[in-house]
Amino acid sequence: MVTVECLCPPNAAGEVRHPDGDTITLRERLDFRAAATVRNRLAVANEENLIEGEILAILVESYVLLGITAWSVVDEKGKPVPPSRENIAEYLLTNYDAATAVGNAADELYTKAVILPLLNRASSSSPPTPIAASTSAKPSATPKPSKRSKPSSITTIPTDATETTLRSLAGASS
Repeated sequence: MVTVECLCPPNAAGEVRHPDGDTITLRERLDFRAAATVRNRLAVANEENLIEGEILAILVESYVLLGITAWSVVDEKGKPVPPSRENIAEYLLTNYDAATAVGNAADELYTKAVILPLLNRASSSSPPTPIAASTSAKPSATPKPSKRSKPSSITTIPTDATETTLRSLAGASS
């Protein structure tokens, strides 16, 4: 549970409704759907070429939107406000200090469960680190030079019965 300054509108007399602050309860851990939602938001954000700070902000904002299970926030009539995503965005995320306090608490609770599987998957799919020394097997003996092959015949046509049909330059035929 996190206590933040009162997020509620003042009462009819203009006084703070909760002088000791509002209490916000975070679930102990994110369920499968919530964790998958956070991971998918990160994947989509990564495709938008955001800078690291924006990606981290999306991560913490997701924790806050998906992690709050209860709070003491009431509306201008004193009626309890359910902690829906829309209400969390309206009442909490518009208050930097309160949102930061809840975001930090949520970050401590959920980061290991959400980010660790992503890091494990990335580390197993990344290329191996270069190794300084060769890992190839060394030959046990120096190889012997190979033997030269016999020259092959240039032609496969027999030349026994050939005649010269042109006269030579000297005038005689052979």
